[in-house]
Amino acid sequence: MKSIKNILSLTLVCSSLVLANSAFAEDAVGSNTQASEQSTQTDNSQAEIKVTKPATVEESQVGDEVYVSEAANVWLRTCPSANCRIVQATHVGEKFKFIKMSDDKKFVLVEGDNKQLWMQTRDLQTEPCGKAKVEILEGQVAKLQNDLDNYDSIVAKDYQAAKAKVEKLEKENAVLKEQLSKQNNQLEDLDATRRDYADKLETKELDMQMRWWLQGALIALCGAIIGIIFVYIPRPGRKKQIRF
Repeated sequence: MKSIKNILSLTLVCSSLVLANSAFAEDAVGSNTQASEQSTQTDNSQAEIKVTKPATVEESQVGDEVYVSEAANVWLRTCPSANCRIVQATHVGEKFKFIKMSDDKKFVLVEGDNKQLWMQTRDLQTEPCGKAKVEILEGQVAKLQNDLDNYDSIVAKDYQAAKAKVEKLEKENAVLKEQLSKQNNQLEDLDATRRDYADKLETKELDMQMRWWLQGALIALCGAIIGIIFVYIPRPGRKKQIRF
């Protein structure tokens, strides 16, 4: 009897486990189906949303990019304090002339439109921005566009200037070559003249030496002849002295 009861209890436990597993599988299949349906709906809804740039901040959605407006008002006051009366407003990028700074360095006296008013130091900077920066960039763009439009004419002008400079240098080079040729010819003429004078001087020196030799030989010959004549000339005899 005990073995039969044990078998029955085991059978009941196994059947309950099988039923639980089947129910869990059905629940999992159902949840997966619902998740796939929800994801499909989400994808469809996202596909239906068109990403467009909003016209105003009020029309923006989560994740859209927004920027600080250049139309933000910057207050101008009659004195350097937050309690002073606001008399005028300006915008980002407006240009003013610096006059002086307050003692606490929190306000700056500026001049614009022949008026001197106070502004907070944190609202000012030395670099152009906003409208002033746009004007500078537009001027640079216009200059670049003008240079681009006139690029061909600028290149042609530079080419003509370079060509004229080259032609001028070639003419100067030709003139220098001609002057150098003339100077070489003059040097050759001077060298030939120098050689001619050197030859004449050498010939003159030889002539003078020959003349000196001839004169010496003539003097020597005359001396020899005179000597011979003196040898052959008879001399008068000397009278013998009579001794007593």
